[in-house]
Amino acid sequence: MSTTSENNKRIAKNSLLLYGRMVIVMAIGLFTSRIVLRALGVEDYGIYNLVGGLVVFFTVVNAAMLSATQRFINYGLGNGDKKYLKTAFKTACIIHFILALIILLFAETLGIWLLTQKLLIPADKSTVAMLVFQTSIATVVIQVLTLPYNAVVVAHEKMSVFASISISQSILSLGVALILLTLDHNRLGVYAILTCCIQIIIALFYLVYCKSTFQESKGKSEFDKNIFKEMATFAGWCMIGVCAGMLYTQGLNILLGMFFLPFVNAARGLAVTVQSAVNQIFNNVQTAVVPQLIQSYARNDYSYFKSLIFKSSKYFSFLLLIVAIPIGLRAPYIINLWLGELPEYVVVFVRILLCVSLIEAISGPLMRASDATGDIKKYHMIVGGVLLSIVPVAYFFLKLGYPPQSAFYAYLGISILALAARVSVLRNKINLSAKQYTLHVLIPISIVTLLSLFLSYVASQYIQQNFVGLILFFFVSTILTLSVIFICGINKSERKFIFDKLNLIINRFK
Repeated sequence: MSTTSENNKRIAKNSLLLYGRMVIVMAIGLFTSRIVLRALGVEDYGIYNLVGGLVVFFTVVNAAMLSATQRFINYGLGNGDKKYLKTAFKTACIIHFILALIILLFAETLGIWLLTQKLLIPADKSTVAMLVFQTSIATVVIQVLTLPYNAVVVAHEKMSVFASISISQSILSLGVALILLTLDHNRLGVYAILTCCIQIIIALFYLVYCKSTFQESKGKSEFDKNIFKEMATFAGWCMIGVCAGMLYTQGLNILLGMFFLPFVNAARGLAVTVQSAVNQIFNNVQTAVVPQLIQSYARNDYSYFKSLIFKSSKYFSFLLLIVAIPIGLRAPYIINLWLGELPEYVVVFVRILLCVSLIEAISGPLMRASDATGDIKKYHMIVGGVLLSIVPVAYFFLKLGYPPQSAFYAYLGISILALAARVSVLRNKINLSAKQYTLHVLIPISIVTLLSLFLSYVASQYIQQNFVGLILFFFVSTILTLSVIFICGINKSERKFIFDKLNLIINRFK
């Protein structure tokens, strides 16, 4: 019991650190996006999102290896096997170096073909688009080589370091945005080059810190073929899920670039910026939970393992709703306040993507639970197969002449089907009760979502559409959502726990 209590305290502490980091990074990021949009203009901003997204499309293999690296390092920590941990880290570094070469090869061949032959980029922007493409390749290669070090920091739950580096990166990005305002020409090219320089600085931070702190990243260790094979096999099955992820993010981006002019990609980029900022709410807490999730499975502590899955799915969703509901309802005013204008399609894109974020918040712990088992073949074949249908379905609607938002509606609908597939697969894999999960997770989330949204919408009709009204609406919506969560979203034992903690805090001040 004491071990579980200590683990919960560690999760809570790390979650608070990451939540604070999220608030700072979100604030800086949204302000930076406004400056960058103003400096580049809608067309160049759209080109940067389209071309940069094209490069990210080729990191599919690396994303799969990141999941494998985090799983094996956490598993080594859970077992307390230092030799295994060191060998796993070295193996991960070797594999990521190989992947960097593969990404470079595909980007410089297939990527250039897509850039020059398939994307609707104005002729006078072709030269700068190629510069953006090449600097984006360099940025991605650096990220690939750095990821094993990033995984070590997270696995050791050094969230204060992780948060500090993230904040530093946001500040540097803001500095780059401000530099753009001082330039008279070639802003897009300069932005791409300086963004790459920032990635080099962050990579050096991770490298120096890990080399000086963690034993597994120091010195030499023997190459283990068995671990290499296990990691490669794990990553291979992750590939299906990661391919789906790349397709329904960057694939949709490329589809929009094929059917519409860059201003639609700019709208998509702005909407994704808002979604990413909101997603940080549950991603940060998930980052704190994942090490405990995998390590508890490695220790065969299945009771705590399943408890984390249920609670995480529910609490991640509640955290997201607190912010997503007021943003969704006041999206037109917020976007106009943020950008100084209201670009076409941004509002509808934001609202659909916020709904997708709710599904992702519920799904996150299920995905990590599957990774923890190491047996992910069936999971990724089924779930990945469902998600891979997003782009073909979106293409079908766009080809028929439907508007850009139809692609995002396809994204949302298939994401819901993928959630059902996850629950179905894990029912047999880890003996997850679909009935209990529906009763204790999905139903409470659905009730809280619908009731909070309705009450907040009604409240919004009586609050003015200005800055003071926005602050007031956020406060009212938060109170309403928290009240609904307390009444309908949590059970008696969870309410008792909250009362006990509040009483403890009150007694300290007496």
